[in-house]
Amino acid sequence: MPDDPTKTKEDRKLVSSSSQQEYEIDDFASKYDLSRGEAATIIKRYGSSRSKLDAIMAQRFYG
Repeated sequence: MPDDPTKTKEDRKLVSSSSQQEYEIDDFASKYDLSRGEAATIIKRYGSSRSKLDAIMAQRFYG
């Protein structure tokens, strides 16, 4: 089935960028060299917001 011709390139960027607002467990674990269990625990405690988790991890490493 072909793409919807009424959608523009910008529409597709908006959809894909909104999915980048949250971490998946494996992505978070990989970025911060954590075990999958550690990453899952942190995400469960603080939520999956990328900006919030990045700030928490920066404080953990540099604070």
